[in-house]
Amino acid sequence: MRVITFDVEHGSSHIIRTPKDQVILFDAGSKEDFSPALYLKNVWGISSVRWFTLTHHDADHLTDISNIAEHLFVWALHTPDLGDEHLEQLYSEEFSTPLEVFMEYKKNFTIPVPPMHDPSYDWGGMQFATFANDFSDFENPNINNLSVVTFAKYMGWTFVFPGDLEKAGWQKLLEKPVFQEWLKSVDIFVASHHGRESGFCEEVFNICSPKLVIISDKSSSESSCADKYYSLAQGLYVNDPLGKSNMRYVLTTRRDGAILVDIDTEGRYSISTTI
Repeated sequence: MRVITFDVEHGSSHIIRTPKDQVILFDAGSKEDFSPALYLKNVWGISSVRWFTLTHHDADHLTDISNIAEHLFVWALHTPDLGDEHLEQLYSEEFSTPLEVFMEYKKNFTIPVPPMHDPSYDWGGMQFATFANDFSDFENPNINNLSVVTFAKYMGWTFVFPGDLEKAGWQKLLEKPVFQEWLKSVDIFVASHHGRESGFCEEVFNICSPKLVIISDKSSSESSCADKYYSLAQGLYVNDPLGKSNMRYVLTTRRDGAILVDIDTEGRYSISTTI
């Protein structure tokens, strides 16, 4: 299994390549000179994505949506359970251009599919669990706290992809015992909301003790909680592009570029960065 966090600066794009060689995509961020969708097509020779989760509808998670729509066939799409009326309330001024493109793209997905954890999927030994708060859970909801949170587990390693969940969103999900159980097992923690203070929730780390934290960010001022995450992570060895292995606790796309995590069939890990 390979997990890639792409460097899309202030954005979000993660790929899982399963042991069955299926591709799972989380979010559709990009940057001016890099498209994850075109990387899949031109570097991996892939034109089919088995599963696409959009954690939430902010523009920085959707800038690559035109390339996805044009170059990739997506079998299943998972988004927060929000109708047009909810989105109009959450984005009261106007929809971003990427969101408008996505709203048209979403019309292609009219047939419901089983949830990601359904046993009908053969993920090659991987297990998944997804959670999300409801619009009605908050008196004044914001889009970040409605992010889809996905746990992915393989050979004893658990990853969490929480979108831009903020503190109130974490606290609401922590009311679910099964969510807490998944948190206990997390090894690789993708920091929510680009590592900002608003995405940090102390109660999470009363339960979760990750080995490594990954932050998708553009600037050090953006990832304002890196030091807090550093103090909470156990550390893993990470290979730099020159082949040197160092104990690391927090990786950021700003400093490290793309981040690759490989787990083999025996549960052995290898982590490398492109910068």
